[in-house]
Amino acid sequence: MQRIFTLLSCLLFTAHLAGAQATISGKITDTKEVPVSGASVSLDNTLDGGTTDSAGNFRFITTETGAQVLAITAVGFEAGTMPVTISGNVTDLTVKLKSSATRMEGVTVTAGFETSNDKNKAILTTLDIITTAGANADVVKAIQTLPGTQQSGTQTGLFVRGGDASEAAVIVDGLTSQNAFMSSAPGVAARSRFSPFQVKGVSFSSGGYSAKYGQALSSVLELNTVDFPDKTTINTGINMAGIYLSGDKLWTHSAGSATAYYNNLTPFYGLAKTNVDYYDVPKGGGGSARYAWKPAKGGILKLLVNGAYFKAGTRIPDPDTAGKNFDYGLANTNIYSSISYRQAIKEKWNLYTGLSYSYNKDDIQAGAQPINQHDDRLQFRLEAKRFLEHHLTVLVGTELQHFTYNRHVPTLGYEVQQKFTENSAALYAEGEWGPLSWISVRPGLRYEHSALLNQDVVAPRLNVALRTGKFSQIGLAAGSFYQLPDVPYLLADYRPKMQQAWHYIANFQWIKGERTLRLEGYYKDYQQLVREHTTMYNPNSYRAVYGVAVDNSGYGYATGAELFWRDKKLIKNLDYWVSYSYIDTRRLYKNFLAQATPDFISDHNLSLVAKYWIDKLQTQINMTYSYASGRPYYNPNYTDNSRFLSDRTNDYHNLAFTVNYLTHVKKWFTVIYAGVDNVTNQHNIFGYRYNTDGTQRYAQLPALYRSFFVGINFSLTEFDKDEL
Repeated sequence: MQRIFTLLSCLLFTAHLAGAQATISGKITDTKEVPVSGASVSLDNTLDGGTTDSAGNFRFITTETGAQVLAITAVGFEAGTMPVTISGNVTDLTVKLKSSATRMEGVTVTAGFETSNDKNKAILTTLDIITTAGANADVVKAIQTLPGTQQSGTQTGLFVRGGDASEAAVIVDGLTSQNAFMSSAPGVAARSRFSPFQVKGVSFSSGGYSAKYGQALSSVLELNTVDFPDKTTINTGINMAGIYLSGDKLWTHSAGSATAYYNNLTPFYGLAKTNVDYYDVPKGGGGSARYAWKPAKGGILKLLVNGAYFKAGTRIPDPDTAGKNFDYGLANTNIYSSISYRQAIKEKWNLYTGLSYSYNKDDIQAGAQPINQHDDRLQFRLEAKRFLEHHLTVLVGTELQHFTYNRHVPTLGYEVQQKFTENSAALYAEGEWGPLSWISVRPGLRYEHSALLNQDVVAPRLNVALRTGKFSQIGLAAGSFYQLPDVPYLLADYRPKMQQAWHYIANFQWIKGERTLRLEGYYKDYQQLVREHTTMYNPNSYRAVYGVAVDNSGYGYATGAELFWRDKKLIKNLDYWVSYSYIDTRRLYKNFLAQATPDFISDHNLSLVAKYWIDKLQTQINMTYSYASGRPYYNPNYTDNSRFLSDRTNDYHNLAFTVNYLTHVKKWFTVIYAGVDNVTNQHNIFGYRYNTDGTQRYAQLPALYRSFFVGINFSLTEFDKDEL
């Protein structure tokens, strides 16, 4: 299941990047005409932009058209703007910046990606994601090359700074995605649902995130969907996983896009050697539709609908009884829809409102036991941002959410029906103030009410940035974050209170031209975690919870240090980055018998990513090496709780390569791509399970040790290496 739609994402390589694009270029200086390097230059209210080089020059590609506003920010200077009209390439722009307060950018992982005027987060573009070897065009797999993340292995989700998968929220155009990952069998990791080609930028916050978001103890991953294609076009492709067709239609003030695909992984799994038996190979299809309309200058309305259906049958190790296998059949239906509107009013106001609805249904056959479950979510958000004098910005907003979970388990003689409904409301306010040229402050406050738990919480947050030099600054952050108990407890009619985590973060950042260095340390204090009072530990995360006392007496901590270095200057056409994370974390929560490091944690994580373009061959070669130290696993032979989760697996190693070749087939622009994941065929193990008497153990393995994929895409419109 981990590889479902892996190749489909690569099929989209041409689809949403293939339109003709405009080049925006110019120079940024100070008032004395001295070049300003490392300045962020972008189109306001978009994620299209770039960074100035050592001579103050910038250049980037955009699909936006018509009247736009160029926004410029740089450490130590006032923010600058310039109106531009885009009907083709716009060159030789010149903007002068005045010395002023530093921008806020010290509160989360900032990896120097060049597509946002919000520098509080690390940014990945669509191209960053699809050209990262080993990511398989999966947003989350690409994020796992950044500091603070863990290799997920056999578990689905994003694991950040000691947090499990439930602690990371995925936000699409400002609205929460309830089912951001595909459904899968227990012990088989699944990819994220949203294709990178549906979004124009990806923002990752690994801690200390904005007060506008809540219900995430660890992190927020923001996806901002595509606005307008540049022109009408058609794209199609085929690979080892299936076929794909898409089209974009551009009108004067609006645009529409549609996508349809069918996947059948029989060819892929016919060649790959798997560690699980697919007695019914994953297959299915789906589609999406988008519509965007600009009713007025500075405003845009966006509608998005995604729908998908797939089914699979997997023979997997029994998560309750080590050494035994059972058949797990799954049929999944998923729908996600949203509508949002943004409006900029002169240079004083930014207004936003959005509404989303999602539905997910899983029909499961776990051995002889049928299970039917579904959930849905309705969310509304409204916010306003006001730009005041004296370097002060104020953001206020509210959100309302309604979501339900249902699980129906027919059993012999009777039926089990589990259900809960949550109605929640939130208010938030956040300001940003730069009173002096070397300091900027961003306080925030969030209030939340849960009708299900009958609880109100208030979460204060504070971020401070201090300029230490022309290209450097330090950042400090602290804040409180709340989250509901996990779904299995709520389905079993337990009603503990919200869980809480306090974040304390300090970092140093240096950005000069196309080089970025970031060092960060953090401490996370977990409080009020949900805990089961039991003398028996079951490592199966899919187990049912019943018959035990549950409260909020759990606690824990996570502390660590991280490094990020990115360089595009060392060698022409080479882009590489290095990220390293160290973490020390322990918890007493869920059904843990003692405070211990969870089984999804590796103390040391390292990623080396490199991308090189060969002009003569019109080819890009990409490489990613990932390393993680051994993970804890439960050994039932230890009767002393001091050794609980103390054994470790061997270290994790993975080397991946991809190659993209650009050419033409008659009038069609063509991309041929091929990739290998786990080139050295490392037999990575993510844990062990024991049989009932503890005499034998069985390894928890990924769905595949090594995989290969090839494919070809066709488009009516060409793009060049600067977009690759």
